[in-house]
Amino acid sequence: MSEAEERDQRRFLAGTFALALCVRLLALAVWESLGLTERFGNDPYPFYAKVLLGWVPPAPIVVHPPVYSFWVAGVFALVRSPSYLAVQLVNVLLGAGGAALFAVWARRHLLLAAARVAAVWLALDPLLVYFSPQLQSEPLFLFFLALFFLGVDVVGREPGKAGAALLGLFGGVLTLTRSVVAVYPAFLAAAALWSRRSVRGAPVWLLLFAGWAVAPAAWGVRNIFVHGQFIPIATNGGWTMWEGFTVDREEVRRRPFEMREEAARLGLTDEGDFFRSGRHFSGKVKALIRNEPLRALRIMFGKAMLYWRPWVYDPYPVPVRWGAGIYFSILFVLAGCGAWTLRGDPGWAPVWGLFINLSALHAVLFTSLRYRAPLEPFLVCLAAQGAVTAVGRLKASAASAATTAR
Repeated sequence: MSEAEERDQRRFLAGTFALALCVRLLALAVWESLGLTERFGNDPYPFYAKVLLGWVPPAPIVVHPPVYSFWVAGVFALVRSPSYLAVQLVNVLLGAGGAALFAVWARRHLLLAAARVAAVWLALDPLLVYFSPQLQSEPLFLFFLALFFLGVDVVGREPGKAGAALLGLFGGVLTLTRSVVAVYPAFLAAAALWSRRSVRGAPVWLLLFAGWAVAPAAWGVRNIFVHGQFIPIATNGGWTMWEGFTVDREEVRRRPFEMREEAARLGLTDEGDFFRSGRHFSGKVKALIRNEPLRALRIMFGKAMLYWRPWVYDPYPVPVRWGAGIYFSILFVLAGCGAWTLRGDPGWAPVWGLFINLSALHAVLFTSLRYRAPLEPFLVCLAAQGAVTAVGRLKASAASAATTAR
């Protein structure tokens, strides 16, 4: 790439960031004016942040992965106030930054025209914009995920020892941000080896696994001293398995309340053993699979389909559900076209590994459209590739028809 092309690329990426930031700031203004935080709620990360800062009485912070709680605590400490708006503003910046970083990644993996379309699309994508003004962990996780996949590009398909170990270290931090990637190193290593059609050099990937374990192990050791138990990530795995192990919408609404009542009735909230509740509910999933395997398979298949549904459920109003259904249907069709054109590209193998990882995971754990967010930037990139390829073929067909007519 020439110096002039590099300057043009930098200006385009700066414009992508500016567009993404403006759109997300507007979304934050709308979010706040409609009071949507109160309506939709949020995970307890801000509460955990106050616990970490000593602003509320001590309480366990091991139910969810801890990185985002520490992040929110840092924001609170910086502004010297438990300001939700400060966290939301930082999330807006992270959301815009994540869009720009994925645009950089797209430039390396798509046609030039498709990469530019993807950059603008990433800035405007409704799902990515929707989570930016919230108190949830998606903006930070997606920002880290973009950095991680840029790191995958740097180490390449045949990483050196240092590259594999460093990538693993960062992957461990990523896992402590959202635990859905806890087993991804297996998929990443398998994807890299598959794309090479060789297991030569496979032992170096053991360093990735070792590095990946460092941050969770350190968190687990901390929890031994604080809580008397080795808790390497979080304790909500069994809960989220049983909570979402159904495809019945009424049961999905009802089950969390029933689970809380059941846990209280059985005395599963004893703080001396944080895994009691999780073991109980994961045991119920295992018992269902063991006693009714066909029913369990139907549930898992149905949940896998629901993970990829293009529509959203209540409490969103009907027009939003229709709009989302149409948008995601178009996105999926174009992404499928793009995936077909890139099917032999080894640079996409780690992405296919992530798709398989999350699809399989949410066939068992709780699923909602929110949990497809880590795949959204890649779907946008694939859709941009599909759209540009389709337009190119249409132009070529039109030119060929015009030449024949003459």
